[in-house]
Amino acid sequence: MNCKRIKTGLFVMILCIMTVLMCPGASVFAKSKKAGSTYRFDKEKITLYTGWDSYLCDVVGTGEEYDISYYSDDNEIAVISPEGEIFPVSEGSTTVFADVTEGGKTTTCSMKVTVKAPYSKLADSTDVMTLNDTFRFKLKRYGHEEPVIWTLHGEGYAEITAEGATDCIIKTLKPGKVTLTASCMGETFTTDIKIYNGEGTLFIINPDSEPYNSNYVKYGTYNSKTKGYYLLRSYLERLNTLKGGVLVLQKGTYTVTNSLCIPSNTTIILEDGATIKKTDDTGSKSLTATASLFQTVSYTNASKEGVFKGYNGEHDIQILGEGRACIDLNNIMCQGIVSAHCKNLTISGISFFNMNTYHFIELDASCNVHITNNFFYGASESQTTRKEAINIDTPDKATGGFHQLWTSYDKTPNKDIYITDNIFYEVECGIATHKYSEGSAHKNINILRNTFFDIKTYAIRCMNWDKPVIKENCFIYSEVPELELVSIIVNGSVNPMITENRFENTVRPVSFYHWRNTGYGKEYSPIYNKLDTAYADALKKNYLKNSTNTYYEYYNVLDDFEEETLDIYFMNGYPTEK
Repeated sequence: MNCKRIKTGLFVMILCIMTVLMCPGASVFAKSKKAGSTYRFDKEKITLYTGWDSYLCDVVGTGEEYDISYYSDDNEIAVISPEGEIFPVSEGSTTVFADVTEGGKTTTCSMKVTVKAPYSKLADSTDVMTLNDTFRFKLKRYGHEEPVIWTLHGEGYAEITAEGATDCIIKTLKPGKVTLTASCMGETFTTDIKIYNGEGTLFIINPDSEPYNSNYVKYGTYNSKTKGYYLLRSYLERLNTLKGGVLVLQKGTYTVTNSLCIPSNTTIILEDGATIKKTDDTGSKSLTATASLFQTVSYTNASKEGVFKGYNGEHDIQILGEGRACIDLNNIMCQGIVSAHCKNLTISGISFFNMNTYHFIELDASCNVHITNNFFYGASESQTTRKEAINIDTPDKATGGFHQLWTSYDKTPNKDIYITDNIFYEVECGIATHKYSEGSAHKNINILRNTFFDIKTYAIRCMNWDKPVIKENCFIYSEVPELELVSIIVNGSVNPMITENRFENTVRPVSFYHWRNTGYGKEYSPIYNKLDTAYADALKKNYLKNSTNTYYEYYNVLDDFEEETLDIYFMNGYPTEK
């Protein structure tokens, strides 16, 4: 006999219950249970739902000629008809029995029956997604077929499509949070979904996570001090294999000893409270710490000599922070993020702390870079006192500013750089180039709406930049410095647009002078400023408050800073108070 389910209405159920109660072949009294039976029900246990399906059971192991009678331990929970059809009555658990008589011998077998009220359950769901991702949410119905109504709050971040009677599909549009609600038979199911920036496979880790590649824990150099390095490295290697994805670092401190290599199409997200902290202590004589935290190169390419030229290196990389996300260089002599030959790089929402001698961010031969909404704070005094939070440089052996195996040292300049809405606080220098490569001017450098507060040497140094835009920034000192500090230095740049900035308690707002490299790169020809009338006029549209000098300086002769070579232009486009 085959198993089958028969849907019955309330009227049919009542008739069946009456039939069972009156039928002498289906006793309602408990009988003795005989052990050792070769007979059994087709299932050990079943679940039924009030007001819903019955179940036509089968007894396995019978011969061709036999008699069988069914009965239930508790007819108030479930009853069974003479034909073996079980009907749910009310919530609870009971046992149904079958007395099988064959060859003059009667044997009893049993099956557990659980009766529940109809309900629904969110079967397939997720609370995290990435961009341009889709997921099918499914509501499973038990004991009913009531319609499911799906509602999405936050449709600007995702869109919803109903699929069939019970499913919906969510497609993500932009980073953010949405709430998905399923309503069915008076019940409501709510799921909050966080949509992470970045595309591809999503990994979420915390400082106690194990490396993706378990082989790392067997390394002789794997210990409590290198655990964070191997943890992050293992997932970045996995993302390299997957051709990209998203790595989320949850709250906690990740100590890193050695360089972490970021492959193309990768997004690293530091959630609120996540800190990456540099350390030089590897706890092992077999592993020496390196002088950088992150490099925009995959582990596959990091060991290849001269593999990158121009902007043909890694691409589409994001390093993003939420809330109090932090990269702490811990006053160790190292770089924070080194980008070279990289196209499409975003660094946003990170607090950078405690630089020593090198840079928080170094850009070489990079294109379409967005550095936005970051906080740069604290620097140990370097030997030159001129170490920039963000260094804009070229990969050039002659100038000696960049040393990585994977570059071709082709002197490619940076272009299309957007440094916007950041805060630079008590660092030696803000944004600058301090060595140039002849014939390789950096192009389309945009420094917009940043705040430079109590900078120790200079805030911005435009060296060999072609038509940069420096606009709507604030250069503020808590009090007028005793030193003759210059806020913006222009060395050998073409038509910088420096306008609508605010200078407060400054000494020398802007100074132009021609330049030549000293030391490394001194063989290159000098570079000269060019300032056409329109760009000179734009300089007048800067706001000065309590500044020692209300003008910008323009020195006309290379290496000559005498008064007779100096032209002074007053920046009188704004009143002295605003």
